[in-house]
Amino acid sequence: MQYQKTAYKLVYYPASSYALRGFVCLAFLLLILISQLFGFSHSISLIFALIVSFWGGSLFFTGALKELFRYYIGFNAFLYFSILAALGFGIMGQMDGQNVNNGWAFVSIAFTLMIANFVKAREIGQLKNSFKFMESLDNFISPSCTLITKNGSKKVFCEEVKVGDIILLKTAHRLSFDGEIVKGATLFDENLLTGNITLASKQEGDKVLAGSVNKGKDVEIKVLSSRKSSNIARVLQAVKQSENRKLIKISTLENTSFVFLCAIIFISLLLGCLFYFSYSQNSSYLPALTQACYFIMLVSPVAYMLSVLLPWRYLSGVTFKDKIKVNDINVLNRIKNSNKVFIDKTGTLTTGHLQVAEIVPAEGISKNDLMKAALSTQQNAQNIFALALKEWGIKNKMTPLKISSLELHPSYGALVRSGKDTYLAGRRTWLENKGINVPTAEEEVQKTVFYVAKNNEFLGCIYFTDRLRANAASTVKYLFNLKKKVSLISGDNTLAISAVAKKANIKEYYGNMYPTDKAAKISAEQNLGSTITMIGDGFNDILALLEADASIAFVPSNNLFTSWVDIIIKGKDFTLVKRIFDLYQKGWDTVCLNLLLTILIGLICYIVVSWDPFYGWYNFWGFFALNICIIFLNSVRLKYE
Repeated sequence: MQYQKTAYKLVYYPASSYALRGFVCLAFLLLILISQLFGFSHSISLIFALIVSFWGGSLFFTGALKELFRYYIGFNAFLYFSILAALGFGIMGQMDGQNVNNGWAFVSIAFTLMIANFVKAREIGQLKNSFKFMESLDNFISPSCTLITKNGSKKVFCEEVKVGDIILLKTAHRLSFDGEIVKGATLFDENLLTGNITLASKQEGDKVLAGSVNKGKDVEIKVLSSRKSSNIARVLQAVKQSENRKLIKISTLENTSFVFLCAIIFISLLLGCLFYFSYSQNSSYLPALTQACYFIMLVSPVAYMLSVLLPWRYLSGVTFKDKIKVNDINVLNRIKNSNKVFIDKTGTLTTGHLQVAEIVPAEGISKNDLMKAALSTQQNAQNIFALALKEWGIKNKMTPLKISSLELHPSYGALVRSGKDTYLAGRRTWLENKGINVPTAEEEVQKTVFYVAKNNEFLGCIYFTDRLRANAASTVKYLFNLKKKVSLISGDNTLAISAVAKKANIKEYYGNMYPTDKAAKISAEQNLGSTITMIGDGFNDILALLEADASIAFVPSNNLFTSWVDIIIKGKDFTLVKRIFDLYQKGWDTVCLNLLLTILIGLICYIVVSWDPFYGWYNFWGFFALNICIIFLNSVRLKYE
C-alpha cells in the first residue's frame, strides 16, 4: 500500500518496506566492511555498493522520481543525489587508481541508507496510533438498545430498529439514535456534542440527539433516524474522513532539504571549478568532478537528518515536562504562519467549573438570606452548583444553616429542613413541580441559573458563569499582539459565551454550534484564504480540530482523542498556549545552526584531506564523528534551557 499526500507532493511507503530495506543495508554494510578490512578486491565492494544503492535505496529513488514529475524536490531527491555522488566518487577513485581508500565511500553509502530507511520506518510507524483511534470509533455508540413492542420490551441490535419505533432509554445509557421523547421527562448530558457542562432538561415533544446520555429518569423515545444516519454517526464518519486526510503529515526532513541541497551543490561545483583551474594539468574533468562528489559525500545525509530531527526531539521532550506534548512537530510552523485562532469556550478558554456571577433576590429578600438558603441546601452535595456556592461561602465567610433532614435529587435539586423551615433549591422545573411560583424571565431561561425557595416562597435566583483559565485574557492579548485574529466558538448559547468573550476581550464569537457547525465555520474561513489554529478540549471539538491547519487541545488525561490532535496540553494555565507559539523559533534557530555547522565541518574536512589525502578516510570518519557530537550538543541544550 502506498500513502500519498498530493498537497505536498510527497511519496511514502509502508513502514515495513523501509524497515526491511534498513536491515538489508545493515547486512551489506557488514559485508562491505569485511571486504575493506581484509583487503578484498574493490570490485567486490563496488558490487555490494551497487546492490545496496539500487535496492536498499529503491524507495527513495522511486519517491524522488514521482516527486520530480510533480515539480517537487525534497528529502528523497536530496538523499539519493548524495548516494549517487558517493557512488560516483568511489567509482572514479578506482578509475583514477591513485587512492586505494576510495572503497570506503561504499561503506558510507550502506551506512547512510541504513539510517535513512530506519528513520522513515519510524516516521511512518507513528501513524499506527491514528488507525487505532479510528478503529475505536466503531464501538463508540452502543450496538444494542431496548425496543418497546406490544408484547413488552426486549433488547435488540440497533440495526433491527426502524424509524418510528419506540425505544426505552434507561438512566446512565447513551442514546444511539436521534429521536423525540414521547413519554417521561429527564435530564440529558449533551457535553459530548455541545461542550455545555450543565444538563439539558427534556420532556415530551423535545428532540434529543444521538450521543446524549440520560442523567435522569427512564424515558421512552421515538426513533427519528437509523444508527448510521444519526447526528453522532455523521460526526464519527466525518472524523474518519478528516483523519484519513491528515494521516500523512509533511516530514520534518522536508522543510530544509531543498535549500540545503542547493547549498551543497553550489559549494561542490565551486570547489570542483577551483580544483580544475588550479591543479588540473591534463585538462581532464575527472579529478575536478571527483573533488565535487567528495564534498557532497562529506556533508553526510546522516548529519543532515540528525541536524533536523534532534532539535525537535529535544524540544518535544522539554515541552512534555511543561505538560505540553507535541504529536506533530511540523505543526509549530503552521501555528507560526496561522492568521486566525479559534478557541472553544468550556474546558478550553474556561476551566469548566462554575462560579457565582450574579445574585438576584426576590423583592423584599436580602442577598445574604438568599445565599445562606442556597448554601444550606447544597452543603452536602458535590454537583457543579454546590462547589461554586461553597467557594463563594468560604470567600464571603458565610456558614450554612444546621439542617435536620436532607433530600438530594441529583441533577434536579435538593430539599432540606432546618428547624421549622423547608428550603428548596435547584432547577426551575424542580421548584415548579413542588408548587413554587417562579417568575419567568426570558434571559434567565438562556443562562445557567439556580433557583431558591423557602416555605413555598420564592427567594430569588443565582446566576453562574464559567471562569476563565489562569492568564487566559493576557494570552489572548498576546495573540492579538502577534497579529492573530481570535474568535470564540462554542456549542453553548450565545448569551453565555458573550459574557466569557467580554472577560477575555474577544470581539468575535459564535454560539449554538454543534461539531459539524464548528468544522464548517473553519472550512469556510480556510476557503477565504485563512490559515487556522483551533484550540479545543474534547469530542465536541473533534471535527474542528481535524479540519484546522493546526490543532491544540487541553486534555486532562490520556484518552481516545490524544492521537488525532497535533499538540496536547495537560496543564490548567492558558499561558502554555503562549509557550507553544514561541516554540517554533527556538527549534528553527537550532536546526539552522546545526546545518551551518555541518557545512563548515565538511569544508574543514575537505581542506584537511586535500593536505593529506593518504589519511583521507581516517579524517572523513573523524570529522563525521566530530560533526555528530557538535550537532548532539547543540541540540541537547534545548532540553535544559
